[in-house]
Amino acid sequence: MTVKPWGNLVGVRPTKPLHSLLDRGLSYEDALEAMQGRYGISRDKFDLLWQVANTARPVLAESSDPALFSVYVGIPFCPSRCLYCSFPSHSLTDLGKYRSQFVESLIHEISETGRQTAAAGMRPFTVYIGGGTPTALEPEELNRVLTSLRESFPGVWREFTVEAGRPETITDDHFQVIKQNGVERISINPQTMHSSTLALIGRKHSPDDVISAVKKARNYGIEIVNMDVIIGLPGEDAGMVEETANQILALQPENITMHVFARKRASRFNDQQIAYSLPDASEATEMHSKVTEMVNGTYQPYYLYRQRDILGGLENIGYTLPDHQCLYNILMIEERHNIIGLGGGATSKFVTQDVSLTNISTPKDVRIYLERIPQLIERRGVEIIKQAD
Repeated sequence: MTVKPWGNLVGVRPTKPLHSLLDRGLSYEDALEAMQGRYGISRDKFDLLWQVANTARPVLAESSDPALFSVYVGIPFCPSRCLYCSFPSHSLTDLGKYRSQFVESLIHEISETGRQTAAAGMRPFTVYIGGGTPTALEPEELNRVLTSLRESFPGVWREFTVEAGRPETITDDHFQVIKQNGVERISINPQTMHSSTLALIGRKHSPDDVISAVKKARNYGIEIVNMDVIIGLPGEDAGMVEETANQILALQPENITMHVFARKRASRFNDQQIAYSLPDASEATEMHSKVTEMVNGTYQPYYLYRQRDILGGLENIGYTLPDHQCLYNILMIEERHNIIGLGGGATSKFVTQDVSLTNISTPKDVRIYLERIPQLIERRGVEIIKQAD
């Protein structure tokens, strides 16, 4: 008989039903009884949700004013496309010729949206630059984007994140741009610290590049560094995963995000999976448990989400040192705060009084994005006005 720790609880955001119970004032025992009765969730998974939800609650309360919003900017370019990736990004080799045009259009979109939010009396809360790989932009291009954001969304931001996920892309000039624009948090994402796996999944950096990038981040005074790892990559066993975790922990990042390999329909893996060997569910669970054991005590879970076809039916978990959690990640997962998505493949989420959502997505294909900028700005502006009413 297959054990299902999550029971019949499905969906990307398993904390949502628990938040609904907490909104009603239920205690731990009453919430556990309710969720076990409805979903058959195990106590271990409920305890994980309980910890994550209660870490999120103060952030959700602080950001609950309808006049507040966060900004997500999608930079849809990467040096190459990783085997497992389904994010909206283009290889610079394939569509890099559109990069300069994209930057010009993005700056226009930022400026126009800034005017809309100012007219509506809305105020920025957090800003997150993702992708893709934002540091695939040239330093001067990145500087123009960050400067435009500062000018278009004035005020004190609670958090400013720039992903530098591919460590081979971030140069000293990038670090200088990031620092001078007041970025407090970056992501440097090894996924694994094994060169053979990195080559297999299509990443062009080495473990040494990861170490060098983290050391430079410290030298430039970046306050919070996140590092992503992936459990269950093709060809890796529990010992290899433990070696990666040990090397990441030695670098002492403030945030560690533990992903589990998922078979994504839009990925290269989905087209070529017959050529790759993945761990089975029990192996994936063993890897997951080992990394969890290694980080627990020093780090605490602060957000999580699940994916379709994730190995072992497991979950992705963001871990943080105390009081260093990424506010944007919490807001994005919990969906109780207005998020304005700009750039390629970004989604805006406008929250109504009954906590339902209006979503507006920008095209993933940079060529279509460039064509539709005027319509996107106009449609988003209508929703911004509604928030002000």
